[in-house]
Amino acid sequence: MFDQRQKTTAVLFARKLAARDYKAALELCSEELKAGLSARTLGEKFEAIVPLDWGGVDPIRLEENNAFPFVYITLGGDVFSEAIIVHSFATEKGQTKIAGFELERP
Repeated sequence: MFDQRQKTTAVLFARKLAARDYKAALELCSEELKAGLSARTLGEKFEAIVPLDWGGVDPIRLEENNAFPFVYITLGGDVFSEAIIVHSFATEKGQTKIAGFELERP
């Protein structure tokens, strides 16, 4: 359902969020999504599920399941895990961008 470029972009998005590089994560988003989302807001959304005292986010893993109508990425932690669900993508200037996502516990 999703191609390798989309999966790679979703994993990179997760890695940028885990590194708390919200500006770089936002750059992986479509123009339409960025119009309603700042790096600060993205950081606040991420830190609501993965607080600053979480520790290392490891492993970051793409869960492959063609039955899912989305790309599902788990974020491991010492106590529990969280997830990023990317449900839509856009192509802008030849680059794959995140067009819609959710942050939640698996």
